[in-house]
Amino acid sequence: MKNIPELPCAIVEDLLPAYVEGLTSEETRAAVEAHLASCPACAAKRTAMGAEAEPEVEQTETAREVDYLKTVRRRGRRRVMLAVLATLLVLTAGFAAKVFLIGSPLDPAGTAVSAQREDDVLRVQISSAASGNAFWDWTVENQDGVVVITARSVLVSPLFRDGTGTVEVPLEGVTEIWLGEAGWGRMIWQEDTEISADAWALYQARTSYVGDASAVGKVLAAVDTWYGPYIEYTISLQTDQEPYGLTIHFDDITAHMSKDSVIRVTDQRMYTLAPTLLALIGNLERVQWTCALSDGTYHTQTVTLEEVDEALPDWIEARNLAHDLISPDNGPDWTVPESIKDYAASPAAVQRLIDLTDYGFYTVTEVDGTYNFYPWP
Repeated sequence: MKNIPELPCAIVEDLLPAYVEGLTSEETRAAVEAHLASCPACAAKRTAMGAEAEPEVEQTETAREVDYLKTVRRRGRRRVMLAVLATLLVLTAGFAAKVFLIGSPLDPAGTAVSAQREDDVLRVQISSAASGNAFWDWTVENQDGVVVITARSVLVSPLFRDGTGTVEVPLEGVTEIWLGEAGWGRMIWQEDTEISADAWALYQARTSYVGDASAVGKVLAAVDTWYGPYIEYTISLQTDQEPYGLTIHFDDITAHMSKDSVIRVTDQRMYTLAPTLLALIGNLERVQWTCALSDGTYHTQTVTLEEVDEALPDWIEARNLAHDLISPDNGPDWTVPESIKDYAASPAAVQRLIDLTDYGFYTVTEVDGTYNFYPWP
C-alpha cells in the first residue's frame, strides 16, 4: 500500500476547490481526504464549500430542465399549429369538393321546367331558378313506366357552368315522369299532360275535410299563389251540419275601392276560384264570400257544389268547341267528369282544371250557324 503523504493545511486549502469539483488525481484525493479526517478546521471549510456548490449545481440542473421544457413546449406548439392548419386545409378542400364538385341531388322546387312533345319523344328542359347553381350528371331511368330524371346540383365554377339541362324521354309505355325521385320529387308529366308547378302545388295541398282549418289554409295559400294577386281576407268554416261550407270575408279592401269596384273584383275572383276550392276540399259543398261596402252594407254571394256540377257539362262543351275552332288537330275533346271533385283525383286532372279555369267558364249557344259564348254565371 502506498504511503499517503501528509499535506499541510495551506496546500489542502488550495486543493479543496479542485477536490470538491472532482478534478484531482486519486493520490491527491486520498491525501486530501486523509488530511480532512484529522483536521477539523479544513473539514469544516470543505463542508462549507460543498454546501455552496450544491445550490449552484441544483440551479444549473433546474435551468437545464426549464430550457428542455421550453424546447418541448415550442415543438409541441408548432406541432399543434401544423395539425390545426392541416385540419383546416382538409376541411376547406372537403367543403370545396362538396359544393363545387360533388354537390347535392337536384331540388325540383328550385327549378323551372318546360316540355315539348315531338312525335313519341318528350323533350324536357330544366333550368335553375338560382343563377349561382349548375347541374351535372343527368340520368333518365324508366322504372316500369315511371320515368325518373335526376341530376347533381353544384355551385357554378369553371368545372360546371351550366344551370340548365335538356333530356329526351321516349314516351312509349310511360305513364308518369318525375323530376327527382318518384314520390319525393315533383311530377312533371302524367296521362299525356304536362304538369305545371302550380298544378303540382294544388294537388299536394288538397284536403278531404273542410273542418281542418290548417289544411284549408294550405289550399287557399296554394290557390293564391297560382291565381294571384293576393287579397287579404279571413275565413270561417261551417261544419256543424250539411251543406258544409267555407266563407271568405273581404273586409279590408273597402277603403281602397268604390262600392261597385269591390263587388266586381270580389265576384270575378270568387266565381273563378270557387270551382277549384270545391274540387280540392273533399267534403266542401258551398263557397260563400262577403265584403263590406262603403255605405255600411255587406255584399254576399254563394256558389254551391250542385250549381257547379250542373254547369260543368256546358263549360266542357264550350271549351271543346272553342278548341276545335282554333286548333282542330291539336288533341281530342275533353270528356265531362261526374263532378268537379273528380278534378282533384290526380295531378293531370288538376292541370286540366287549371287549364279550364284559365280558359274561362262559358256556356255556348248557336244561332244561324253563329256560336255565342256567355260567361258563367
